[in-house]
This record gives sequence, structure tokens and C-alpha cells, in this order.
Amino acid sequence: MNKPTDSDPNESQTSNPEQAATESASSVPPESAQSQTEISMPSETSSIPVADIGPSRLTQAADWTGSYMWLVAAACLIVAVGLVWWSLPERGIAINIHFPEGHGLQAEDAVRFRGIDVGVVEEVKLNAKLTGVDVLVNLNPSAQSLAREGTRFWIVRPELSLAGISGLETAVGHKYIGLIPAADNEAPYKWTFEGLPSSPADALAVDGMELIIRSEKKYSVSAGSPVTCRGVDIGRILSVGLSQDARFVDVRARIFEKYTKLVTTKSKFWATSGVDLDFSFGDGLKLDIESLETIARGGVSMLTTESGGQPVKPGHVFTPLHAKPADGWYNAAKLVTSTDVELRGVLPLELQWQHNGLFGQSTKTSTFNGIPFRDRDGNAFALIPTDALLLPKKGMAGSMKLAPIGVPDLAIPITAVQPDPDATVGIMKLPISSSFSSNWLNEPAARQPTEPEDCLAVRAAGEPRSLTYLHFSIEQADIGDNDGDWVLNSFDGDRDVWHGSPVLSETDGKLIGVLLIGPRQVTILPFDSQMINPQ
Repeated sequence: MNKPTDSDPNESQTSNPEQAATESASSVPPESAQSQTEISMPSETSSIPVADIGPSRLTQAADWTGSYMWLVAAACLIVAVGLVWWSLPERGIAINIHFPEGHGLQAEDAVRFRGIDVGVVEEVKLNAKLTGVDVLVNLNPSAQSLAREGTRFWIVRPELSLAGISGLETAVGHKYIGLIPAADNEAPYKWTFEGLPSSPADALAVDGMELIIRSEKKYSVSAGSPVTCRGVDIGRILSVGLSQDARFVDVRARIFEKYTKLVTTKSKFWATSGVDLDFSFGDGLKLDIESLETIARGGVSMLTTESGGQPVKPGHVFTPLHAKPADGWYNAAKLVTSTDVELRGVLPLELQWQHNGLFGQSTKTSTFNGIPFRDRDGNAFALIPTDALLLPKKGMAGSMKLAPIGVPDLAIPITAVQPDPDATVGIMKLPISSSFSSNWLNEPAARQPTEPEDCLAVRAAGEPRSLTYLHFSIEQADIGDNDGDWVLNSFDGDRDVWHGSPVLSETDGKLIGVLLIGPRQVTILPFDSQMINPQ
């Protein structure tokens, strides 16, 4: 019997190939075995295929869309393009202006209207015929409406005349182009203009009414001469020239806006030479000299000598231009009023109190205005400024009295108002004595205004029994709205004269506010029914 011997394992595994193959197959997982079987199976029609292993296109797209970085990059690009677009200067409108002379105008000089730049000069060059200068101007987008038919342009430069000095700022600085816009805001747009050789006579008076005064001869009138009424400038002469048929001299004049109401169909015009010499045996030699400007350039004077005249429209023709005023014109003009507004509604008041001074007691006074009213029962009261009854320093308590100016017998005792440093100046309702004369209780009709308008501040002066009413004209353009109060841009009146004055509408003469002069500003408090009928 043979004894088993030790043998090499490798020999044992290879000695039986069928058994080794069986064991190897049994040691592989079923899935792997199947894969290996499929890969190793030969194709009947082709050779063994080679697999192309790599990420699919669907997987790449999923990776790209799944990232938000490309969205951020696109947003940054859009923002950058937008910033560049909005930072580019907005292009205006280009126009060409032909001037007879350049007067030193250069590129980059400004085009100005009402003191602000509305465009810029881009190019200055001689025209093709060498007869003038062509200027290329770019108007700002906000000023495109200036490029309309009828707009006038001129080069502003220093000009010295007896009427004054203009364009002085251009003597050491850059020249610029001035302009007056077309009178018609709906005029058609225009791209080419003929510039004026010099500044027009009405360069400082854009608003107003143009008239024609027809004369048999020129007299001493010239362009730029003043139009006056009782020596006050109310307009300017724009041009002087022959009529179309050469039978007359047509004087074209512009009346300033605030004085247009003075001119009616009954107005008379005459030429003024500036020097009027008159001699008579009874009165001797009379010499009447006007201003230096009138002497040098002449002018035209105007008076309305009759009532019942109708308002004139722009372009109205007056004829003739008289050589001098007729006798009696000035006296007749005194009886003519230029407005239907009746100046009324002011009660001039005087406050008295005892003052403790260094040398004992003395009587002090202050004046202000009140606005008279009556209630339904006939009781009289006045609207007065709240700060009018403050007891001054060193004033004796209980010594204050109030009376109409010039009538101390009607004084009534007044209780001083306690000062409030944080309070603004307003108005208060003060009962007054019924013995006040009806001259002072001429109460005005009132209405509540909706917005600032042309108006008149009214005060009274003279004898108590026969007051003279005076006014201070306030134009709508000089009023600014500040939280319901109308603030005056400029005012040079005296507080003792105008504080508390009624403000009447220049349209219908009704009370629309109260003029209050504070320490820092002058305001008009618009009228409200609560002023006289508090709830």
C-alpha cells in the first residue's frame, strides 16, 4: 500500500484543468460572470468590439446647468453695459447760427438763458462766401424747445452806452451766446438761425406787450430809448423805421408786463427829447431836463388822459406820435385810474406803553396794521399780528393801550401777550371799540386763494378822518410757497409801516392774505375763513 506524499499546491491546482476551471468559475460573482461571458462571446459577423469609455453629453450639460456662476457672470456683464450706457452724456440738438461777426467767440463757449448754460458752442468757422461766421451749437436736451422759429441769438460782449454797461463779465472772461426764446411756444422747430449783430433792446424784458406808434417823423427816438410814464420807465423802443409805403415812421415799442394795464385805447404818446425849454413873460424861462439817457437817445412818454378806454392787444397801432404833450393832459390823467381794485381793508394802529428807563418813566409807541371785520352781531374786531402786543423789555405791565394812529382819545386798554420764542409770527383776533370811526371799519371782501398770485399789500397814511391808501405791488414770480405760507424773495419795506397789512388780489381786489414781517423772512399768510370764524 503506497503512502501519500507531500506535493506542491500549484501542482495540485494545475493537475486537473477541468476542476480548476470549475473552481474559478464558482468563485466569481454571478453578475461579473455574466459580463465576462458577454464580453468574451465572439460575434458571428464582426470582430470583438472595443468600448469607448467616458462621461456622457447629458452628464456635461447637467454639470453646466447645475452651476450658478454663469448666471452671475451674465448679470455682471449686463450691469457693466448699463453703467457705461447711462454714463454717456445725453446728446442734445444741433443748430447752426450765422453771425455777421465772431467777436472772439470760440468752441466750448456757453449758450446761456436766464443766467444758466443751456448749450455749448462746438465749432466756429467762416462761411463759404467769407461774409460772416457760422457757429455750430449743441443745445442741452432740456433746452431743445428753444430751437423754434422766432428765437433770437446774439453774442454777448462788453457794450458801453449812455443807457448803461452790459456784458461786462465777458471783458476778462469767455464770450457767450445770449438768446430770447420765441414768443410762440408752439412755433415749428428750426435748425438754422440768423444771429443778431448786437443785443436787442428788449434783452432784459422778455415778457410784455409789443405796440406800434406811428409818427410823421422820427423826432429823437431811437432803438433802445425808454418808454416812460410820469418819468418812470415802463418799456423800451425796439426799432424805428419807415412804414412799408414810406409815408410814416413806425416806432416799435415793448411795454413791460407789469405796466401793460396802464395802456388803453385812450392813451397818448409823445416824443421826449430830454430837454424842455419854455419861455413866457409871466413865468419867465423854464428848463425841464430828463435823464442823461433820454437826452442822448430820446424817448417816448405816455399818459392815459380819459376814462373808459379798452385794454389793447399786442400789435395795437397808436397814431400819431405827438411832438409834445398838450395842455391839460397831466391834469386829466389825474382823474383816470388804471385799475378797478379799491385799496381798502387796513386799520392803522398805534400801541402805547410806559417805559421804565434810566431817567424814569416815559411813553413809548409802536405802529402796525390791523384788518377790520364785523361779526353777525355787529361787533368790531381786527386781525393783528400775534407779536404786536408783546410787552417790550422795561415796559410796565398793565400800561398798554391801543388806538387808531392819530386818535389817542379812542385808546382801549390791552393785555400784553406772553412771548413764545418757538412760535412763528401769525395773526390773532382782537376785539376793538365800536367807537372806531367807520373810516377804519371799511372791511374788505375776502376769499381763500388756492395758489400765489399777483397782489397788493395795502397801508394807510395821512389824517385819521381822511386816510390816503397806498400799496406795494407783489408779483407772483417773487413769491415762493413754503408749507402753505408764501415767502417773499425780496422785500425792502419798513416793518413799522407794512407789518400786518392786508394783501389784496390784483385781479378782483379781494383780501387773500396778511403780510407778516418776521425777524428772518417776510411771508404772506393766505386768508382762511378760520381767521374770522374759529371753530
